[in-house]
Amino acid sequence: MDIVSKPVNDTHNVYMKQLSLAAISKFVRWHRTSVAVLALFVALVAGLTALAPARDGTPLVVAARALQPGSVLTEADFVLVSAPADLLPDGCFSSIAGLVGRSLSVGITRGTPVTTAALTADALTDRQAGEMLVPFRVRDPDVAGLLRVGDHLTIVSSTPEGTLVTIAEHVRVAQVPAGAGGGVWSSNSGQTGALIVVAAAGSTARDLAAASDQWLGVVIE
Repeated sequence: MDIVSKPVNDTHNVYMKQLSLAAISKFVRWHRTSVAVLALFVALVAGLTALAPARDGTPLVVAARALQPGSVLTEADFVLVSAPADLLPDGCFSSIAGLVGRSLSVGITRGTPVTTAALTADALTDRQAGEMLVPFRVRDPDVAGLLRVGDHLTIVSSTPEGTLVTIAEHVRVAQVPAGAGGGVWSSNSGQTGALIVVAAAGSTARDLAAASDQWLGVVIE
């Protein structure tokens, strides 16, 4: 009987050990999975918390979408968010009302705080090159719709005899303002046209300003 029972006990002990190891291994795998899931949950909550807007803070106006330089600003261009007072940029705005109708001198991306630096005309010209802003008009308002800030133009006029005269070459579009008529400019004579502002230097700026009472044509370079 002893000879028979001993192998049975040994087999039982081996089976129990294997069962215990399998249970421990299963528990460890479950524990690791649980820890990983918990860590992922904690990271997700932390990320959402970091992205959530602050409930307490100072009102800050930011761009609701990407805005191009020269854009005439409307109320729909902005959203009002809350930001910590110590993180507010210089020259920022806490109200949208003071921005409506003004023009951007530089482009800004969605979510960028709007500051006075984005509204100053200094950013429209290269002061080192002696550039100045010169407004002029073209007869056809659809011409302005073809232009973008940064385009370079050759500006021409014609004499009463029909001779074509080049007023300026390679001047840069700085603004395409939108007026009450959607960018259409009306003269005292009832003629309509479009107002364009270019950056030009030296004698080019003076020649263009002197011809500003004429209807001018543009060639997009």
